[in-house]
Amino acid sequence: MKRKLLVAVPLLCLVGVAAWFFRPKHEYLGDAYISERSVTLWSSVAQVREPIDTLHYGDRVDVMSRRNDSVKVRTVSGVIGWVDSRLLLEPALWQRSVKLLNSAKAMLVQARGRTKVQTNLRVEPGRTAPRLYQFGRGVPLEIVARAVADWVQVGDERENPRENPNDAHEKKEDWFLVCGLATRPPGEASARSSESNTTTQPGDQTVPIAGWVVARFVELDLPDPVREGMASANVRPIAWFELNRVASPSGDKPQYLVAGTRSGEGQACDFTTLRVYTWNPKRTRYETAFIENNLCGQMPIRVDKGPKGEPEFRFRQIEGAKEERVYRLMQTVVRRVREPGDVPRRPRATSSAKALKR
Repeated sequence: MKRKLLVAVPLLCLVGVAAWFFRPKHEYLGDAYISERSVTLWSSVAQVREPIDTLHYGDRVDVMSRRNDSVKVRTVSGVIGWVDSRLLLEPALWQRSVKLLNSAKAMLVQARGRTKVQTNLRVEPGRTAPRLYQFGRGVPLEIVARAVADWVQVGDERENPRENPNDAHEKKEDWFLVCGLATRPPGEASARSSESNTTTQPGDQTVPIAGWVVARFVELDLPDPVREGMASANVRPIAWFELNRVASPSGDKPQYLVAGTRSGEGQACDFTTLRVYTWNPKRTRYETAFIENNLCGQMPIRVDKGPKGEPEFRFRQIEGAKEERVYRLMQTVVRRVREPGDVPRRPRATSSAKALKR
């Protein structure tokens, strides 16, 4: 009996150790999030492999293991497969993107535009900053802020050197903080927001997203009168706003404020000139009613109403007295409002309103 026990006990221990060693392992290295509109989940990393699922921007996955540039992941539905590690966002970067979105949504929209080309969205200004997403061409964006960063050529952003307005010695470029939408195919829930179901293409779900893009990769959706006026004045627009609307036999006509600059990229000032375009119902055309030059303005420009309901706009100077300037539009005349403590300046002679093409 004792011999049998002496044999059985070690055998049972050996079986137990083997069972523990060969037990099913629940691998888990952390969370990650899909950073592209659509990502294929593959069955393996071999050359001969099969697609087993499709993941979309914002989907959370469990990271199980890594092999070179590939990552083994498990989806929330339990499907296991392999994806390219460059298509994932680490949790810390994902949280930064969430905070950036919340911050950008609280800021005032300064202009609207669309991407000219495929455009990388980054967590901060600069081409070497971590990428959050890539917009396609023609994606609508809201611009809320501007910044300047060093110009650096990176592998995933090849551009024609002639598109870079700076020469070889001026490696600075403008960046816009933008709010946009990351699209998802129909029927897919969003990891960040399940309430957004505006479509950019038939059936596409959308997810709010924010980040920094190269400013010259965005074409502003300027109203025709503003576009023509700024082009004829050789001014590069930075921001524009509708101040109000006036009655006209052909329907109400909007009147516009636009901020811009004649300087190249990389300047300290967000804008250096302001223009207001008003509608002349008698001549049925837009006219340049106000010009303010030699500014060093800082975004945001705030558009509101004065005490009598007249359009009002204000901004802060970056240089000089760093004061806040306030202007009001009264019919077709723009006047600067003097705040307590302002030092009055000698008025400058202004030219008469300039007509724009109908």
